Amino acid sequence: MRIVVDGKYTIDLDKPVGRVGVADLICPLRAWLAYREPVKSLTEVNEYMIAGREAHDAILYQLKEQGCEVERPIEVESECGRRRFRADAVCDLVVELKRRYNASLAPIYLWQLKVYMSLLGIHRGAIVSLTDGYVKYVVIDEREAEEVKRQLMESLNAMCKEERPGRRVGKWCQWCKYSRECLNTRLL
Repeated sequence: MRIVVDGKYTIDLDKPVGRVGVADLICPLRAWLAYREPVKSLTEVNEYMIAGREAHDAILYQLKEQGCEVERPIEVESECGRRRFRADAVCDLVVELKRRYNASLAPIYLWQLKVYMSLLGIHRGAIVSLTDGYVKYVVIDEREAEEVKRQLMESLNAMCKEERPGRRVGKWCQWCKYSRECLNTRLL
């Protein structure tokens, strides 16, 4: 669907998004599919987005007042060009805020935090659950940081290639919105 604004600005909701979030990079196939997803899919938000965003911003403001750098930009160069991500807060450790931390979503949350930690060269991090105050602390060594960066680059580089990449199977597959498109999903 194309929308024309003011007779001169065109919005094409069927155009591929052309970007991904860190969570999408957990698997090369997920990154490839998310990169090609139509923009209109981003308009499908739930009722919790606005309230969640407001709480998120208020907490980041508190961290900023305490000397943390909030919404820290992180740039990565890949075969597909430069990609930019944003860590919620960088203090003495990397802090990621989540509405709720639970075991089922932990693999994706941990991946995201470890990517930020690895790219920033910080070996300590925390995921903060805003609904119950739970804090999950994470420590990675240099070897693990290098492996996270390797997997990240594999997924980033797969995004812009025409051929469909392989996938990285893990616990996250059961929550992936592209799981039906994986050839062997029923083997999970």
